[in-house]
Amino acid sequence: MKAKTTLIAFAVLLLAPNFIDIDINGKPVHNKVERFDPRLANINSMDKLEKYVDAEAALKHITPGTEKYAALLAWVISCRFYHGYSHYSLSENWIAAVAEKTIGYGLASKVYPEEIMEHPYAACSQQAIVMMAILKKKNIDYRKVGFPHHYALEAKIDNHWYYFDPNMEPDITLGERLHENWNGSNDNLKKYYTKHGNVNWEFGNNQEAVVGVTNESPAKHAGIFQTTTKILCKILWIVPLYFAFARKRRKVTLYAVKPINHFPRNRTITPLRPIFSA
Repeated sequence: MKAKTTLIAFAVLLLAPNFIDIDINGKPVHNKVERFDPRLANINSMDKLEKYVDAEAALKHITPGTEKYAALLAWVISCRFYHGYSHYSLSENWIAAVAEKTIGYGLASKVYPEEIMEHPYAACSQQAIVMMAILKKKNIDYRKVGFPHHYALEAKIDNHWYYFDPNMEPDITLGERLHENWNGSNDNLKKYYTKHGNVNWEFGNNQEAVVGVTNESPAKHAGIFQTTTKILCKILWIVPLYFAFARKRRKVTLYAVKPINHFPRNRTITPLRPIFSA
């Protein structure tokens, strides 16, 4: 009985977080420096984001697929989010949330664009993921650009790679975004980050950027982990509950004819007489 009670309590413990809508990893606050515009909060899906950017591009006579379109996309994303990691709440994925709270590694930091769009804030990698998703829909090649403590991207347009960073919002022209302008050297980018005082920490000193594979899916392993744990959060409680109510059954051997257990060994069996005789 005690074991059964313990199993039921364990099942409740595994189920309860699915009803608690709390971000135990904390929500960031807007620093009032970024160009975040709360009026864009209604753009809460990738489809709405694409339509908004397309509408703005039409008003400005910008052709989709051009470097100006990519720059407009980066601008809108920078206005849609302020900096800070968007996490899973306990009700969304309590395993990932608890894992990040205890061991870190960004295990609860969302990596799917649609889920990132649910928040007014997103970190550098998350804003880049959102931009990559729109570029992919527009058939524009992209690749990540990694720094010691920062994450940006490049888009390939007319066989030229252009640098974009919607998160830290550099003061940079289209011509200056060309890869051959900064040539992969982190130090060459620092002068465009006039609103940030910690660029040496973000970009390092005398370091080269880590350029990713073209059109590579970002955060693939994190996505697998988060998808798996989301499923486990919803079904894991069933396991202890099953063992709590599963009954042990006695093994029963079935016979076509019930055996005679105490048949006398020396008993003579009288043969049956025929009903009809010849």
